[in-house]
Amino acid sequence: MSVEDERDRYYNQLAGSSLHRLAGLSDGIFAVAMTILVLALAVPAVNEGRTESDLGQALLNLVPNVITYVSSFLTLGIFWVGQQTQLSQLERSNRDYTWINLAFLLFVTVLPFSTELLARFYHSRLALVEYWLNIFVLGALILVAAEYAARHGLALLPAAHRKDK
Repeated sequence: MSVEDERDRYYNQLAGSSLHRLAGLSDGIFAVAMTILVLALAVPAVNEGRTESDLGQALLNLVPNVITYVSSFLTLGIFWVGQQTQLSQLERSNRDYTWINLAFLLFVTVLPFSTELLARFYHSRLALVEYWLNIFVLGALILVAAEYAARHGLALLPAAHRKDK
């Protein structure tokens, strides 16, 4: 084996192996995505709130945005807890597992767009399908990550199933 082949093999063993770095990146991406969600809740313009009833109507018009904001915030919270739980059960990581998680995080960053699209076009089936497709892909990728970790021996086994007990 050449020095170059050994260097590549060594790199491939190290790349993406830090669970702490993956968890830190995940925390940051979830925090930014959750913050972006709230930015879609725009305070009504001054001319929309000239009177109490005008302001009340303007706030009523924000209901679709508020509903999709809360739904998406809770959805991201559920996926964040799920991913953090999954990461806490791993003994180690590898490059492929990290790339699966990066794909998952890609769709986390798309959720604010999906949320805004649904809030603006709540009457549109296409907007609803795009929103639910985003959530479906998130669920599929977190499942793929768990299956990958289990098949490749990255996960810690419960004490009852360990050979060394």
